[in-house]
Amino acid sequence: MRPDSLRVLLLSAACVLTACPSPSPSGEDAGTPPPVDAGTPTDVTRSSRNNLRFKGPERLASDFAAALSLPAEQVCNELGRYPCTSNVHIVTLGGVDPYGLGVYEPLPYTGVTTPIAVDRVATAACAQRVTLDVTTPSEAVIFGGIELDAQGRLAKRESAPVKNAITALYQRALLRDPTEAEVGTLMQLATDIESSSSQAPGRDWMKAACFVVLSSAESVFF
Repeated sequence: MRPDSLRVLLLSAACVLTACPSPSPSGEDAGTPPPVDAGTPTDVTRSSRNNLRFKGPERLASDFAAALSLPAEQVCNELGRYPCTSNVHIVTLGGVDPYGLGVYEPLPYTGVTTPIAVDRVATAACAQRVTLDVTTPSEAVIFGGIELDAQGRLAKRESAPVKNAITALYQRALLRDPTEAEVGTLMQLATDIESSSSQAPGRDWMKAACFVVLSSAESVFF
């Protein structure tokens, strides 16, 4: 018998005698189940896959457009001409640009400028929605019925239209109702803006409240 054949035979016999473990399946890892704590009730089931992903340019633009009832091409345009998510910031946001920049595969990680690009897109989209709602209040999608005083501030900060606007932002962008703490935080934001040098604090609050929700981690990851 050839030495190499004998070696294979002995190795096979050794595996049988020692019960060699079978190789692990190559499928996707289901993740580690979360620890069970019977004494701590929770309303939200913790993810067992730990697979948080950045939405990327196409999904980010489409989700912002859907949340604010905007045409996708109006979400963000640099200089009014160049689409932010499909042209200017496409690689920064995790997309590809094979013809312009020679980038054929998405970057493996988000870059230093990715948060800046996300903020730019959210700011532009929110500014569009606020302008439309204020200009044509009868067709307002989110900020309808909010009264402003002579100084441009929210006339009644705790009024139903203000709370409805906050609720609409969370329902449309995050598909859930805001918590009391979140509502209180956005109401406090109005006070902070009014104490600044803003010339239009009411409208600036609308833009800022929209930006806070759209640029949150819950909004830009899935």
